[in-house]
Amino acid sequence: MRFGLRELIFLLVLLAMPGAAYFFVFQPKNQLQQDARAEIVAKKAKLTALDKATEQFINLDQEIVRLKTAILTIEEKLPDDRETYVVVNRVADLARGFDLKVETIKPDKVVAAGPYASELPIRMEIKGGFEGFYSFMLEVERMPRITQMPLMNLERSDDKKDPEGTMNATMTLSIFFESGADQQGGE
Repeated sequence: MRFGLRELIFLLVLLAMPGAAYFFVFQPKNQLQQDARAEIVAKKAKLTALDKATEQFINLDQEIVRLKTAILTIEEKLPDDRETYVVVNRVADLARGFDLKVETIKPDKVVAAGPYASELPIRMEIKGGFEGFYSFMLEVERMPRITQMPLMNLERSDDKKDPEGTMNATMTLSIFFESGADQQGGE
């Protein structure tokens, strides 16, 4: 067999076909596959984000119910401004119930404690035994209304007539209640 020019051209054409097929067929198909894979990864990421968002919406309904319940609980603990005297009388009765003498009760100016509540600070002076005072403080803490005692000063009684263990307490009791503006806006 002779190897001439015609066979050489045929051999070159035969060798060029796989190279041309690679550049014109396989390489574009590979690029399309890579683009499709990248698109799949991007869509999977979007689906994952959508699943998380959907879970938040499902949990959002439960969270709204939980928050409404919490708001109702707090509102139950906040008397309206007309009921603050009931809380003051309750505290004074508690003190008397533990053999404490309530010497003074002086309400101060009402202070805004946020958009929905106000605070009524009440200065109190109480005299009596420490054990009774301690029990009184525990009962004030257990009250269903929201109260706070930001200032308190305890001193041993200097009066020689008082029995041992008698003390004087000067404190500020803050009672929180619903703001009048909030009540009018809510009706």
